[in-house]
Amino acid sequence: IYESTTDEERAALGLDGYEFNVMIRDASLDWSIEDLISDGENGEVLNDAVYRRNLYLEDLFGFTIRADDSEGTELSEMTTLILSGDTTYDVFFPMGRTAGSAATQGLLYDLYELDYLDFDNSCWNDMIIDALEIGGKLYYAAGSISTNAFDAVETYFFNKTITEDLNLENPYALVKDGSWTLDKFNEMVHAAAADLNGDTIMDTNDRFGYFWQDAMGGLAFYYGSGESLTQKNADGIPELSIGSERSIEVYDKISDMISDKTAYGLDITFGGDYNLVMQMFYENKSLFMSEVVDVAKRLRPYEVDFGIIPTPKFDENQEDYIQYVNGWCLSPVVIPVNSTNPERTSFFVEALAEASERFLTESYYETVLTEKALRDEESVEMLEIVVNNFTIESCDMYQWGALENLVREGMRDGTELATILAANTSAIEAAMEKTIETIESED
Repeated sequence: IYESTTDEERAALGLDGYEFNVMIRDASLDWSIEDLISDGENGEVLNDAVYRRNLYLEDLFGFTIRADDSEGTELSEMTTLILSGDTTYDVFFPMGRTAGSAATQGLLYDLYELDYLDFDNSCWNDMIIDALEIGGKLYYAAGSISTNAFDAVETYFFNKTITEDLNLENPYALVKDGSWTLDKFNEMVHAAAADLNGDTIMDTNDRFGYFWQDAMGGLAFYYGSGESLTQKNADGIPELSIGSERSIEVYDKISDMISDKTAYGLDITFGGDYNLVMQMFYENKSLFMSEVVDVAKRLRPYEVDFGIIPTPKFDENQEDYIQYVNGWCLSPVVIPVNSTNPERTSFFVEALAEASERFLTESYYETVLTEKALRDEESVEMLEIVVNNFTIESCDMYQWGALENLVREGMRDGTELATILAANTSAIEAAMEKTIETIESED
């Protein structure tokens, strides 16, 4: 952005001496923006990179950054602030679903209208941009501007100790030769499951092939198979896509797989939560665990030898490994519609994204790959596959008729997809139409 603007343009924007005020999700909770502010170098890789990035931006453009925490992880007060006409904050990084709600109310700038934002730039994640653009408009974006977009990607962890003890195939090798599929995953899950105490009851005293958090699991397999819940038509308007012959085949296969409770363990089955999923994995009671990339860092205190791999493909005919990030974890950048100087703010957002790509990306990899996180030679290759090919659904961001939850729960409970769609399609399409009408009315 420096090369594409003149000194006169940057001076006219009033960058020198300006303090950009940003509101982020509660930093004491998960999914806040952890790489926006640094008080100084302290030897921690990512913190020091943030400090150097901010110093670089201040030296180059003269602006500084100030951040306030939301009162909660959803950053719900963003909507109240904008509706009340409060212009304190130039930029927000809300929960994705909060951003979707605000966009439906017409409270966010269409980022395509702002001259200084260049979404062809490599610092922006084009998969997210393509997925979340509706009718040629874009209200939020993500990419290198924050490592949150990498941390929030759901992936698969495998327990190396179990893999080696049972002489199982090397998941890294399966990924590399293209044979890491749902069938191979299912085969290994069953090979690892064991009633360790011999009481004929599979519980947390035994070993499962796969243990997962109820909020995840089946949907990740579904998206990883190349399926979607909605797709955009030729006019860029989303329409329901689930219900096709292939989507039903994928849905049924996943539902059948995870119905086997002797091999597939679910946290809510045992009255547990996210912490139980982690515990089963680090106590070597689960071969596989699906979780977000951020969990690689959270596993540091535990003596567990693990690797990270992408979501299995549906079959070997599928070309790419596809990951999933949900609207709870993602914290996209948005600009409020009542911004006092949207062009100046868009310059800041683009400059922050470009500088973050330069200063943070390598440091992020180093942070994830060290200190009892991923430690073998194949880890970098696997992480690059994971964080460089993921998708998000507009129906998640906008929560149209709770479609994602219906599909997830249906897979888990064995409900026929046709039954779900027959009971809910009208309400889902009505919610979609409401969003689309709002967007189209903003011309």
